[in-house]
Amino acid sequence: MLHRLLLTLAIATSALAINGAAWADITILVPSGSEGDGLRAAAQDYGKLKGTKVEAVQAPYANEFEQGANAGATKSGVFDIILMDDPWIPFFAENGHLEDLTAYFKKAGLEGPDSDFLSKSLAVCRNPYNTGPYVCLPYVGNAQMFFYDAAKYKEAGVDVPKTWDDVLKASKKLTESGGGRYFGYVFRGGQGNPVVADFMPIFWSYGADMFNADRTKVTIDTPEGAAAMKTFMALRDVSPKGVESYNANEVGTALAAGTAASSINWPNWVATFEDPTQSKMVGKISYSPIPAGTKPGSSEIGHWTMGIMSASKNKQEAFDFMMWATSREQIKISALRGNPPVRASVFTDPELTSQEKFRHYPVLMAAIQASTPRPRHPKWPEIENAFGIELSKAVAGTITPQEALKNSQEAVSRITNLY
Repeated sequence: MLHRLLLTLAIATSALAINGAAWADITILVPSGSEGDGLRAAAQDYGKLKGTKVEAVQAPYANEFEQGANAGATKSGVFDIILMDDPWIPFFAENGHLEDLTAYFKKAGLEGPDSDFLSKSLAVCRNPYNTGPYVCLPYVGNAQMFFYDAAKYKEAGVDVPKTWDDVLKASKKLTESGGGRYFGYVFRGGQGNPVVADFMPIFWSYGADMFNADRTKVTIDTPEGAAAMKTFMALRDVSPKGVESYNANEVGTALAAGTAASSINWPNWVATFEDPTQSKMVGKISYSPIPAGTKPGSSEIGHWTMGIMSASKNKQEAFDFMMWATSREQIKISALRGNPPVRASVFTDPELTSQEKFRHYPVLMAAIQASTPRPRHPKWPEIENAFGIELSKAVAGTITPQEALKNSQEAVSRITNLY
């Protein structure tokens, strides 16, 4: 049954891309949204510059993973490059779907990517993390920051939220005085990726982690995990009702409309919050590092990275495009198009940093350098889904926080066969 499903999906993948792949020199699989839009625009620029055709096939987040996985499994060669969310890298690399870039760098007379890339941006592009060969190049420099209405926080007695206790102090006061129309905090509580992404920085800030250091044991249901869950439930209690179904749009809308004071969020939302046609909060939202718990706060890194599919028939052409697209000049153009950079020189470029819409760059650069990757495991998408189901149930109140930790421990142990 699984084989038939994979075959059906592979045929569907080919059907979606065939019109492009049949006449394109390079075909790239990209996500829907600003990340994919930026690379599609770069592909058009490259085509005009080189007199070649680069076709970008766009798909929603979950569908992109499925299409890439099936193209890799069937060795169809329908995609030359995949723009991946960084936690997908172990799956694609350890299943043999990604090309090792070592030989391509050597052919170009290079040891690897240049030192202008942020070190954490490069670390996620190696498999194993930070030690193995490069299997991709960083393109979009996502990492979470803490977004908050500084004036409202100051009214609540907190100048800069350095700890989760600070956040709770301000959020409780603001929610209590908000009369059910204004809230101190808001987060993504929807099952799967949304709730996991918003929980992991809190999880880490209390010294918890999903696995032990050598990835031989699942460590979700621990005293540290319980402490993180206590804070997460306290944040739920000062958030809007129904937050268990919230995704990025609901959180972004609440902040932009000025009906919530703070959240963990991603840098691609900055442009929305600073756009007077979309936001009532232009110039009013401040950006800071992730607050501390019992340990220093750490952002979840969420880079989008380009890798060459191992079944590609145009590998050298794909590598040449990737090197061009990740050059300093092109990363700056990508930043101007709305994607956060991965190079220090672009983060510190005076032409950008002098503009109000890039005022978050110093915080974002520091957040990337202090970030933590999601657990590097080839079954991460399955793990994330299972963990996210239990977390969302706890947010909804259908199970207790303790049950969520216990159930997550058991589910992830089954998926990974680690007990």
